[in-house]
Amino acid sequence: MEMSGVSFDFEDVFDPDSTPPSKGEISQIDTGSDSVRSGNEDDQSVMAKLEKSRQSARECRARKKLRYQYLDDMIAEREKANLSLRQELEKYVSWCQQLDSNQVPEGLQNFLNSDMYKDGKM
Repeated sequence: MEMSGVSFDFEDVFDPDSTPPSKGEISQIDTGSDSVRSGNEDDQSVMAKLEKSRQSARECRARKKLRYQYLDDMIAEREKANLSLRQELEKYVSWCQQLDSNQVPEGLQNFLNSDMYKDGKM
């Protein structure tokens, strides 16, 4: 068979009379790489990577748990502050309604005399 000036003969490549190399001959073949590892080293490397991955996942889950706990704490604080502000608002609305009906609300005089009102920090 002729392919673009190159002669190709099936028998040149695959000699039916030749014998396959033995296991000893195969093990002596130079792979050209000094960094070829044995199967045991590969297994240890894979196991080390898996353990490192597991540890990283555990740390990630712990950080996530802390982050959610922090957010839950922040939500609880905000809800408590909202409740306090709503109660204060209800008190002032009540006072306004009492003043509109020409009544002096209970606690208004104490509030007007307080340092918070005088300092303008209300």
